Amino acid sequence: MDPEPSSVDAARRALEASGLQVLTARTSREALELLRQEPPDLLLVEMLLPDLSGLGLCRTIREDPRLQRLPIVMVTASSAEMDRVVAFEVGVDDFVTKPFHPRELALRVQAILRRALRSAAERSAPSPLRFRGLSLDPQQRSAYVESKPVALTAKEFDVLATLMRHAGRVLGRKQILEEVWGGQSGKTVRVVDTHVKWIRRKLGESRAYIETLRGVGYRFTDRTVEDPSARRLAPGGEEPQGANAVEASESRPPPANPQAFVSPSGSRPPV
Repeated sequence: MDPEPSSVDAARRALEASGLQVLTARTSREALELLRQEPPDLLLVEMLLPDLSGLGLCRTIREDPRLQRLPIVMVTASSAEMDRVVAFEVGVDDFVTKPFHPRELALRVQAILRRALRSAAERSAPSPLRFRGLSLDPQQRSAYVESKPVALTAKEFDVLATLMRHAGRVLGRKQILEEVWGGQSGKTVRVVDTHVKWIRRKLGESRAYIETLRGVGYRFTDRTVEDPSARRLAPGGEEPQGANAVEASESRPPPANPQAFVSPSGSRPPV
């Protein structure tokens, strides 16, 4: 936005030639209305405006939660160093002094847009899940035990990721079923038990982190920390069967150290 038609036209032509869609406003009030209706990917603003200065507009924008991350490029004929300092203090991302070459302006805008897209991707990317020698990368859909790749199916990966994200918490079979398969999948909770059994067979020693609570569900936890006398899983990755198994699961004391593991936050696994 710029009150001078010649500057607006020059900037528009340069940006549109770069493949960008451009909307213009003559005043700060008009600009705010457009911004709040549909936030753009970037704002190009003149420092001196008829109703509210460009600096004042930037302050108002940064106070709006929806617009706090909006990239802003300020254009002005002033070359005073203090103007630049104040502009950066109110949240301006770049500063262009008039007269400018339209192509230079377009290149600066494109560079800022690329940085903004990378930052948005990094913020939205799910965090890797790691515990001791076991790690999952939700972006790459890969699993490793002691740095060695583990071949998990898509649903096995989602079940394990769900357990790790809620490390230390007991998850009922129905809850796992809804998170991984969706509430309308038509599957029964037995499919959860089957996938957990397959996961354990593939994790080697790390299978001990998946604890079964009989009649309840599963919990991802380090039982060697909680209970040093905890028994090892039977070969093949399945819980021991029979009365001894029931007694062990029911008599196991509650976690002594709930902070012994870390569960990075992440988004819901794909269905």
